[in-house]
This record gives sequence, C-alpha cells and structure tokens, in this order.
Amino acid sequence: MNPKDPYVLVIGSSNMDLNMYSKRFPTPGETITGGKFKQSFGGKGANQAVAAIRSGSKTAFIGKVGTDTFGKQMIDNLSSEGIDTRYVIKDPDEASGVAMILIDPEGQNMISVAPGANKNWILEDLDNAVELIEEASVVIFQMEIPYEIITNIVRLTSEKNVISILNPAPFKEISLELLKNITILTPNENELLKLYSSLGFSNNSNNFLDSLPKIVNDLHKRGINSLVVTLGSNGCYISDRNTKEQLHILGINVDSVDAVGAGDCFNGVLASRISIGDSLEVAAKYANVAASIAVTRKGAQTSMPFWEKITGRFSEIYCK
Repeated sequence: MNPKDPYVLVIGSSNMDLNMYSKRFPTPGETITGGKFKQSFGGKGANQAVAAIRSGSKTAFIGKVGTDTFGKQMIDNLSSEGIDTRYVIKDPDEASGVAMILIDPEGQNMISVAPGANKNWILEDLDNAVELIEEASVVIFQMEIPYEIITNIVRLTSEKNVISILNPAPFKEISLELLKNITILTPNENELLKLYSSLGFSNNSNNFLDSLPKIVNDLHKRGINSLVVTLGSNGCYISDRNTKEQLHILGINVDSVDAVGAGDCFNGVLASRISIGDSLEVAAKYANVAASIAVTRKGAQTSMPFWEKITGRFSEIYCK
C-alpha cells in the first residue's frame, strides 16, 4: 500500500465466530436441539475492515491473533479481501479470539466472547505501525482491545491531525479528556445512554428518540465532537459540535434475518466514505444503506455488501 494514497486503518479485534441458529433462545439450564451451526469470520475490527474495503476504500488492519489455525485462517481471509495485513501481530502465548453466537429466527443474537490474543496487546505492538497510523486518512477502532492501546491510538491521531473514529463497543468507561480528542464517536442507543450516565447526566425521558437532541447537546457542551448514534431499525442520528448540524436519518424497511455484524458494517462503511471525502451526512447515509443490506444476510463478514450493491440501493432511496 502506498502511504500517500487515502486509506482507512482499522485497529481492533479479529475472532472466529461459532454461530448457532436456534428456533429460540434457551432459558438457563435448558437444552434446545435442532439448530444449525456455521463457522465464520468475525471480531469488530476485522468486520469493519471488510466493510470498509468492500465499500470502496483502501484498507489496512492491525489486530492480534494466535499462532493457531484460527489465526492463520483469519489473516488469510482478510488478505483475500485485499486488506493490508502486514501489521497483524501473531501472539505465541494466547489463542486467537473466539465468539459463541446464538441467533434466533428474528435475527436477534446473544454473544459470548473469549478474547484470547485480542486482550493481550502491549504498547510495543503499536511501535511498528506508527507511520501507518500517521499516514491514514481515517483510523477507526473499537473497545475489544485494551484501554491503554486505545489511549495511545487517540494520542497519535490527535498529534498528527488524523480523523479518528471510536466505536465504543462493548462499552467501557472513557475519560472525558480522551473523548475530547476523538473526531467521531459512534455509539448505539445503549452505549450512548451508558456514556451519558458515566459523565454524570441522567435521562428521565420515556422516549429515547425525543431525548436525543438534549443528550447530544449535553455531550457537545462537555467537548465531545461529532456523534453518529446508530439506532438499529430506526436508522441513525448525526450531530456535529462545530457546525451545529443535527439530523435523524430514518431506517430502511427490510426483512432482517441476522443482525450480527450490522453495527460493524455501518462503522466500516462510515469510515470508508469519510476517508474518500464524503461529508458526515452522506457517509452516514451510505452506512445506513449498507447496514440495511447486511441484516438480510447471515453471518458477519459474509454479510458485508460490496460497493455496487450499496450505491444501487442508495440511488433508489436517496436520489428519487
């Protein structure tokens, strides 16, 4: 990859997903038979990398895997997509990450993750990739890697004026100083409410959508920059501290079969389109379309749509 070309750098987790499609979720102590099993590639970071490259941007990925079969398979799979995997770290002491995913007929899921090498990052793991971070158009990362690694990513992107996107999932408390140095924050509804509470606010509204303008304005007053709140079937809500722009981008009606990876699809496409030069609104609309396609397919990375499919659907919805 030519470092002078615009590209998305994804830093985060890579897991092997072990998916069980069940007729319903079992209660504690109950066994349900008759399900279908499928092994697939996952992990928030790797998912977002696949979504990014399929939506048109050059993409590099930094993650940590074991030296086991799963680790090799994950690297080979990302490379086959055209993603630059030269900086993926191989950990001889930890197994690769694994996620056990239970999916019901409506596409809802329950997930348990054994992070393995994903949690075994050390600060030196970023040393060889400093130039890659500095030359990226956008750096996107999540919270399936250690907090101190996230802190250093934010420091590097802030010092070099690189656009940074934090997808705060799974949610962990984040210092306000760190939040102020992130360009775009992309929580879902639950993550936004947890963030809001962690900063000392309380939300007493019974209608989350009605309360969104106040919530994001409160966060902007604390110094948080752009927010893109993902709302599942309700679309997304964007808010920019500097331009004062706020917009609810409505959801797209589809028959969902599997929501696994839909949020990662949204984030990867958002990062991709911003790296290419789209505005936050346009990038969020493309991401909204891509996620609506992903939920109609099974699996995480396998569900990520290619650019031709995204732009075709985008034209149908937004260019009438």
